[in-house]
Amino acid sequence: MSKEYKRISMKLGDVLFSRRLSKQSQKMVRIYQPTYQLNSKKHFHQENVKKLLQQIVDSELKEVEYSEKIIPDLCLTLAENIRTAIKEENYDRYRIIVSVTIGQKRQQSVHVFHSFLWDHQRDAFVTHNFENCHIYANVVVYGVYLD
Repeated sequence: MSKEYKRISMKLGDVLFSRRLSKQSQKMVRIYQPTYQLNSKKHFHQENVKKLLQQIVDSELKEVEYSEKIIPDLCLTLAENIRTAIKEENYDRYRIIVSVTIGQKRQQSVHVFHSFLWDHQRDAFVTHNFENCHIYANVVVYGVYLD
């Protein structure tokens, strides 16, 4: 028996308390050391994401006509499908951001602008533009590195 155990049990005279104290002191606490890993195990590959993006967008929007009621839900589902497909590639330590813009073709021009704080060594993006006779779509996927 340790000295601390004897002192506590003698001073308090409570056998139950001394038993509880001895059980609590036996609990092991796990301490994890930091990994100091600065790079991800799998980097964001733009070529692979571009192929995946083209497949999904072309198959989803092939025969879609513009409708004000359908397009907002289509943008959300398309962005979610793209995001889940890219997350299945297991790019660890990357946040995947998907921006989908769909509009009706009416002989107009469109300029899309996005602004970020950017780490040129680790962050990347992929774009894909789709057009048919009724709609145009601009899809941008960002892979932003997280520490």
